[in-house]
Amino acid sequence: MKFSYTIFALFVVSLFTACTTDININLKGTSPELVVDGAITTDTMTHSILLKKTADYFSNEAAERVSGAVVTLSDGQNTITLTEAMSNKGTYQTPANYYGVVGRTYTLTIDNVDMNGDGVNERYTASCPLNSVAHIDSLDVKKEHIFQEDMHAVKIWMQDPPAEKNYYLVRDYKNGKLVTDSIQEWGITDDEFFDGKYMIDETFIYFTDSKQDEKLQQGDKVTLELCGITKDYMNFIKEAQDEFQGRNPLFGGQPANIRTNIIQVLPANGKASPHGYFAAYSVTRATTIYDGL
Repeated sequence: MKFSYTIFALFVVSLFTACTTDININLKGTSPELVVDGAITTDTMTHSILLKKTADYFSNEAAERVSGAVVTLSDGQNTITLTEAMSNKGTYQTPANYYGVVGRTYTLTIDNVDMNGDGVNERYTASCPLNSVAHIDSLDVKKEHIFQEDMHAVKIWMQDPPAEKNYYLVRDYKNGKLVTDSIQEWGITDDEFFDGKYMIDETFIYFTDSKQDEKLQQGDKVTLELCGITKDYMNFIKEAQDEFQGRNPLFGGQPANIRTNIIQVLPANGKASPHGYFAAYSVTRATTIYDGL
């Protein structure tokens, strides 16, 4: 009997004891690929397109900028050449008086780049239609207690256009400073649940008191920015946010690359895999002063 207990004890110990071995995984470097980030909006301003290169997985350096490219932009009627910023290499800019027009499709073309270093220049393009956005009639901010946390709901009054599918990007400002300043903080939605309706006191985004830059005080100026985007761009934002938050190992889907609308067109047999997104969208804003209630 004593022998049996001893065997059992050894068995239990073996279950909770494991050997560890260091394994050195040699991840081979890959040729850099193009990353595009930028948008054209209905705001009259200098619009910027940023070109960068991908890096190896364990690289701890800032992404290398792509300088010396020839970047053009067409709205179907006129074509302009963007100018590379002297103080910010890899950033290509429109004139300061440029603005997007609702109903036009904007096409970005990138030339004079050799991402794989084979001595042959490549060409990339991306296109995006510029959709309209509904006007915000009124804005209000109300304090709410949700999940044991103080938050401030930004509420709007707005007519969603009837008989059409709309997709919205939502960002907010406090005292003129963008609070949702990274893609993982942006709000996105479609009008599935309010298509064609007049929205009254509808919450579109929250300020969270636990974040210092979002904490509101009486007299703060709150601005909500509403953008009319495409379905594809909304899905790009959602996929980027999902990757940032991480996947549920039990119920998450298979990992996949985030979508892109950047396409290599030259050389014809090119096999590059560009990344990022070029977007076009309309913008409307509304502002209110928080009354502390």
